[in-house]
Amino acid sequence: MESKWINVGFGIIFVIWFGWLFSMFDLLPETIPIHFNAAGEANGWGKKMTIWLLPLIAVFSVGMLLSVPSFNSKYINYPVAITTENRERQRQLMILFIRLLAVMIMGIMVYISYVSVQLALERPAPDMVYIWLFMGGIFGLMIWYMIRAKKLK
Repeated sequence: MESKWINVGFGIIFVIWFGWLFSMFDLLPETIPIHFNAAGEANGWGKKMTIWLLPLIAVFSVGMLLSVPSFNSKYINYPVAITTENRERQRQLMILFIRLLAVMIMGIMVYISYVSVQLALERPAPDMVYIWLFMGGIFGLMIWYMIRAKKLK
């Protein structure tokens, strides 16, 4: 039941994201920024139809991540040896890790999409430092997961 609500939450975010892009689409110029350097400056351009690529990649990526807990556990690579005593604790930790990772990945993609639209419309875009914060958050999450998994051994 709990995962149903998480999936519904992601679905709502996707609907809002696609709706926002749909409402902005006619305002976009024929060429939009699609790639940024480390400083956040646009250094790659594409047709405005490419604005749909990031949300589609996000749907696929987040969908795949959220489906991992339904896999047979013998196909999941845990950072510790799985025993009958720790199986459920490790599984619950892995599910939490995957859900948090999906939120962060979704956040990065929505943010990049927003920046692309803002720059395409020659509006001020937020600083790309947030991308670095998201990336740091992902690496921090991975480190937290590894440490926590070792402690729950």
